[in-house]
Amino acid sequence: MAKECVADGILFDLDGTLINTIECTEKIYREYAEIYNVDIEKLLDFSHGIQTIAVLKKFFPEDFATNESVIEMEDKALKDASGVHLVPGTLEFLQKIPKSCWGIVTSGTHIMAKTRMGQMGIEIPKCFFTADIVPRSKPFPDGYISCAKSLGFDPKNCVVFEDAPAGVKAGIDAGCFVIGVISSHTEKQLIDSGVSFCISSYDQLDVKIIDGKIHLSLKN
Repeated sequence: MAKECVADGILFDLDGTLINTIECTEKIYREYAEIYNVDIEKLLDFSHGIQTIAVLKKFFPEDFATNESVIEMEDKALKDASGVHLVPGTLEFLQKIPKSCWGIVTSGTHIMAKTRMGQMGIEIPKCFFTADIVPRSKPFPDGYISCAKSLGFDPKNCVVFEDAPAGVKAGIDAGCFVIGVISSHTEKQLIDSGVSFCISSYDQLDVKIIDGKIHLSLKN
């Protein structure tokens, strides 16, 4: 299996890929799951990489599965940054990539993503696709296709970094080369989802920019 690639652009998921918010997110879901007697393990298994509103509609009563509830839950999450941290090597890796060559595609809302990035010191890229502006979120490929085109690249010449099967499917269906980030899922789960290889830290990658192309390879 190829553990190197050459790309025009890099497209990142956010939660679990650049910023690890798993502990905080699961804490909020557990709180509401207890109130509504929802099977939390089934919910968590489904939720990674999926819009909050889609999770609510699948597991909660109709009168709670609303945009107002999403805002309420996200407001609680944003006030609690405990357990939220960068995936190792994130900032150093981003500094090696030309600003015009990378973007973010997240299933989170704009306010949630923007606030978390500010808390973690990540600059918001020019191409920043959130759940608010993508009609069909992951596992559909729309966000990655739109982000690649906004950067001026063919999706087939882009690399996607993802931590969840829904996002992996979106990246693959967009035609991208997908690298898994081990956080919300195991390496085996990500490989089984179709990623080419996995990392747990961006320090594991060698990065070279040659003639405008981004060369990535897994260190030995």
